[in-house]
Parts: sequence; structure tokens; C-alpha cells
Amino acid sequence: MASLDGLDLLFTKLGIGKWNYIFYTTSLLVPATQPGLLIGAEFMNPLPSFTCNLFDNGSTTSYNGSECFMVEEGDVVPCTSWTYDTSVFQSTVSMEWDLVCERAPLGPLFQTIFTCGSLFGSILAALAAHRYGRRAAVRLGTACTLVGVVLLTVTPWFSLVLVLRFLLGVFNTIMVYPGFLLSIEICVPRMRPILGIVLAVPYAVTMIILAGLAFSIREWRPLQAVVSLPILFTLLPVLYLVDESPRWLVVNGRLDEALKVLQRASRLNSVSLPEPSELAIIVSTIYKRQNKMTGKQTEDGTLESTQISYIEKEKENQISFVETKLGESVERGREEGDSSSSSSSSSNNKLGVEDGIGSWWAGPVALVRTSCIRKRMVILTLIWLMMSMVYLGLPLSSDAFSSPFLYMVLLGVIEMPAYTLTAPITQRLGRRLVICFCFTSCGFLLLSEFSLNLAHNHNELIYFVLTLCSYLFICTAYQVNLLYASELLPTSIRPWGTATCVLAGSLGFSISPYITDYLTQHLQWLSSLLFGVCSVLCAVLVMLLPETNGLKLPETVADLSSTSAPPRSREDVMATMTGTGRV
Repeated sequence: MASLDGLDLLFTKLGIGKWNYIFYTTSLLVPATQPGLLIGAEFMNPLPSFTCNLFDNGSTTSYNGSECFMVEEGDVVPCTSWTYDTSVFQSTVSMEWDLVCERAPLGPLFQTIFTCGSLFGSILAALAAHRYGRRAAVRLGTACTLVGVVLLTVTPWFSLVLVLRFLLGVFNTIMVYPGFLLSIEICVPRMRPILGIVLAVPYAVTMIILAGLAFSIREWRPLQAVVSLPILFTLLPVLYLVDESPRWLVVNGRLDEALKVLQRASRLNSVSLPEPSELAIIVSTIYKRQNKMTGKQTEDGTLESTQISYIEKEKENQISFVETKLGESVERGREEGDSSSSSSSSSNNKLGVEDGIGSWWAGPVALVRTSCIRKRMVILTLIWLMMSMVYLGLPLSSDAFSSPFLYMVLLGVIEMPAYTLTAPITQRLGRRLVICFCFTSCGFLLLSEFSLNLAHNHNELIYFVLTLCSYLFICTAYQVNLLYASELLPTSIRPWGTATCVLAGSLGFSISPYITDYLTQHLQWLSSLLFGVCSVLCAVLVMLLPETNGLKLPETVADLSSTSAPPRSREDVMATMTGTGRV
């Protein structure tokens, strides 16, 4: 049976307790902040029907029923003010700043500018998470998002609204994705697939709450303030309770901090770990094995004196201690690492080190330096681009149905089984097969909707059911893919790889409003066709990637050889299913 690496064994030893629950609770609050910003525009910026206000002096008349022009003393002139239908929404962004007629293109910009900010946010999230740590990135994103929301609810200028929406896209991305990595990296290995799925549940719950709040609060400013409350609730635990990821600390050579975090975790979880001096040797051994070097310096240029002392004086005894306390699998993992190191070229060893603790550009360069990473990143980028177009495009189509509130509620309800019921299925069948099935099913349903359009069948109930089922499958694929992408990439460049995926996803989010708001005005079938084709193409691409179920989380690029290993034996798979093996 393939062995776990040393860090995974330490997390297995720690188990799940108060320390983990602090991380998980915080990470559950983080995705709850997204719906109000990402899809809240459906309720904050809809454009109701409107009429042109003619002058009271009787000198103007309507121009051929147009609401954008009027006739004044024989001349056709643009309308300067409008009256809006407030039967559904009393105040929206489009109503407040008259985003109609020649200003109509500015309406979708309210949504698109946020996703454009996410493009830059994904880059900054990678920089912050890689250089300063996962916790620091979440802290920065949460604080700045909270400030941005407060300003957004009081600003009197539309130009400032756009600036704030852009910045919210930047900082909310910095907040969300490092927060996901933070929980995944401290999770017990066998629970990692379940955690990756469950972390999406708050997003679905908040969608349902958002629809209910929008039904009760018909003005966009109060609605924006209320749906942003999870950001405030997230700030406190992020500032004072959550530790930095020990995995990131070890990879970056900050071993003393990693020891303190592990010791705090053992106290909160009421689990006995080795004595501090002995634990220092274990962490140092793991660190050196990951970086394929002996005596590699920490970030501040030195190794801790206690580590040096024990490394020099009790190396053999402590390695024996590692075998005794954490199991023979640590030693086997060390030997496998040494063997792979000796069989690899010196450039590969150097690559593993630079990707983990090199200069700031080492991470981005590592994404294209080796053929294995290049292939994975190209495929993941294309998948995330098309997947995100479909994932956001379906909720943005709510105005195609008679009740946008009911539509949004049902989308949120659909997301619940999409996330919760797929956890055991993903754990048993693997990531790749589940993702491929979901993409294929979503594409088939959307193309069926396209066929009905061509046949001039416009039954709203049929479209409603097809759209909901399509959303069920794309939600499942999206969430499993979030876990899958993080498992395909080693810890040393995971923030950069994840950021690239988010970058592609944000681009897809930016495209969706123009498909649903502009291209479908005269060709209603076009969105179903485009989204259906994108789903099918994603299904084809995902089959070009390796399965990650049952393989250890890679730490460096050099470790990818182990994640590309053949499928495990039947005995190993059965051990995983019974909880005695590794996920």
C-alpha cells in the first residue's frame, strides 16, 4: 500500500477536533459572502419596464412608441428622464442612474466589472497566499471586502460604484480561494474529498437566503448591506482564531512557526504528539525530504538551533523515533523520495526547491517549465473558462422566467444535493469520472433545450426543469473540479495553479452576462447552444487528466511522479473505503 507523506501522517495523528473546527467554521463562512456579490446583481440591477417622461407643457409627443426618443416641436430628441415600473423592484442600480437607451450597455457592466476584478484578484491571491501565507491572504481579503461593501452602500456616484465593484471582485477573490486552500491543507487526508464538497454548501444556502431577502427588500442598497453580513462574521475568527497552514509553513522553511501551530493543534484536539524537540526533528526531516536537500536554510536564512543540535547529535535515533511514533510509512516515504531524487536529474531537484521557496517568479515559471505541469495547466485553464461561463450563465438567465425569486430559490435548493450527495460518490468512484459524467449530462440537457427552441416549443415548465437539472450537474462538476484542481497541483505551486484556474474562471464569468443580456435578445436559443457545447468540450478535456483519488497530496513538482502512479490494488481501494487507507 502506498504510504502517506509525513505531514499527512501528522494530520492523521491530530485527527479532527476543536482546532480543525475553527478552520472549517471560518471556511464555511467565506463562500457565504459570494452570492451577494457575484449573483446579487440579478436583484440589485435588473431593468424593469420604463416609459419616457414627456414635458408637461404639451410641446412633446411620443416618437413611434419609443421610450428613448420623443418629438419636440417637430424635432426628434432623446428622452432625458424616465418613469420605471416599481411593482417588483422599488430601487435598482439601473433605475437610480438611468442605465437605459444609450446608457444601456453600462447595465451589465455592474456585473462584469466585478468578475473583471476577480481576474486581477486571482493573481494577487496567488501572490499573497504564496509569499505571505494562506491566512494573511484571507485576512487582507476579508478586511478590504468589508470596507468596500460599506462604501458601496452609501456612494452617490455611479463611477465610484464601478470602481468599488471592481475592487470587491479583487478582494473577495483574495478572501475566498486561499480560505479554501487553508482548510484543505489541514484536513485529515481521508476526509479531504468530503470537506471539499461540504465547503460549497454555504454558497447554496446563501443563494436561497438571497432570494428570500430580495423578495422582502426591494431596494438595492439595503439589500447589499444585509447580504454582506457574513463578511463581518468572518473577520473575527480570521483575525484572532485561525492559524497559518502548517503545510505552507513547512514548505517555506518556517519550521519554528510550524511547530508552534502543531503544538497548539495537539492541545486543542487533546491529542498527544511527540515532545517539542522530537517533533522538531520530524518536521525538519519532512522539510528536507520535500526539498531534496540537506541543511536547506529557512526563510530568515538559518535553521533553528534546536533542529541543528538534534540533526547533528541524534539523527539516527530520531529517524528511528519517526518510524516508531508515526509508522513505517514515513520512512518508506523518505526512502521513496530519496530514490526518486537520486534517479532524477539535478535540474529536477533544483526545480522542486525553487518551486517551494525560490524567488517570487519561480512559482509562475514552474507552471510552464515541465511538460507534465504544462499539460495539466492548459487543460485546467480551458475547463475552468468554459465551466464558469455555464455556471454563472444559468443563474443570470433568471429574467427568462416569470418569477426570478422562485427561480433563484430553486437553484439554491438544487445546489444542496449537488454538493452533499456527491461526496461519497466522488470518494468511491474518483474525481474524473464524476466530473465527466456531470459535464456530459449538463451538455445533453442544454442541447435538448436548444433543440426545443428550434422546434418552437416554448413551454416554460419544460425549460424550467431542463435548466434546473443542467444547473444541478454543472454545480456538481464545478465543486468537484475545485477539489480536483487543487489535488492535481503540488503545494509549492498550488496557489499559482489555483489562481490560474480562478483567472480563467473569472474570464468565463465576465463573458456570461454578455451572452445572457445581449446575444440572446434576438437569438434566444444561442445561450443554450453555447453553454451546451462548452459542457461537452469540458467532458472531453477532463478525461485527458489523471485520477487523483487515493493518491497523496503532492508537495513539490518532483512529487508528481507519485500522483501519476497507476491505480491502486483492490486491497488498497477497499482499505480506503473502510477508512483504514488513504484518500
